[in-house]
Amino acid sequence: MRYSEHQVVTSDATSLFVRTMTPDEATRTARTLVIVHGTSEHGGRYEHIAREAARQGWDVIVPDLRGHGRSEGVPVHVERFSRYLLDFDSLWQFFELNPDRTAIMAHSFGGLLSARFAQTRPTRLAALILLSPLIGLQVRIDPLTWCLGRCMSVIAPKTLFKSRVPAGHTSRNPEALARRDSDPLIHRSVTARWFFEMRKALAAVRNDASRLHVPVLALQAGADYIVDPLAVEPWLMSTGSHDRTFRMYPDHYHELMNELDWPDTLNEALHWLNQRLPARPSPSRTDS
Repeated sequence: MRYSEHQVVTSDATSLFVRTMTPDEATRTARTLVIVHGTSEHGGRYEHIAREAARQGWDVIVPDLRGHGRSEGVPVHVERFSRYLLDFDSLWQFFELNPDRTAIMAHSFGGLLSARFAQTRPTRLAALILLSPLIGLQVRIDPLTWCLGRCMSVIAPKTLFKSRVPAGHTSRNPEALARRDSDPLIHRSVTARWFFEMRKALAAVRNDASRLHVPVLALQAGADYIVDPLAVEPWLMSTGSHDRTFRMYPDHYHELMNELDWPDTLNEALHWLNQRLPARPSPSRTDS
């Protein structure tokens, strides 16, 4: 297995930090898995997932979203949500991804972004896995903060608001919580503009559910205090996909891939993918 790091320059000249893990030639299976992290975190938190997928023959690409991790950009800020979609376009172009052999696995806000990507670029990917996706928001914002944020999103869009998500609500795994607490790349605030752009995207993903046609697997934490665990299945059933699977993990917290039994969850996800993108010998190619 080979680990590499890349700088992908987007259409607005922002540099995205991207990790890749490539299996040995003997075990490559001509398939690519793009792993997308959630709000305020970064792709490095999914290295254990990426390594296991690569061990099973997948070429794995793990970007840091703009304003996250080691990518450029104002921390957890975006002028327009569509900028994230354009960044994905740059990733697909840089790595010359084959849409018929490319899948996405995305967590939380990354799930919202990836679902929107699949709705607006339906020919770019072959399958989508959503991990506790942001289809409904569980965290409540008080009216005063909401009104202040709305004003700031217009007159001072980079105004920071501290996250209302307690770290203890992300996982029941003490080791994962300790790693999160000591991680210097995790942000604890979002900008006003980011929040309201996220809200617009959330409405668009729900309103355009019928535009999602690729095979979808949605895995949802049942004891989720961050996203609404009851919003995902009805939304999934309203999509245009004829191949859609929902699975609830009743006692799990938000970060399914950081719970103690994450290997079982990952194997379930990869098994689902293997049925839709079967392994096949990989022709040699030059990695970007």
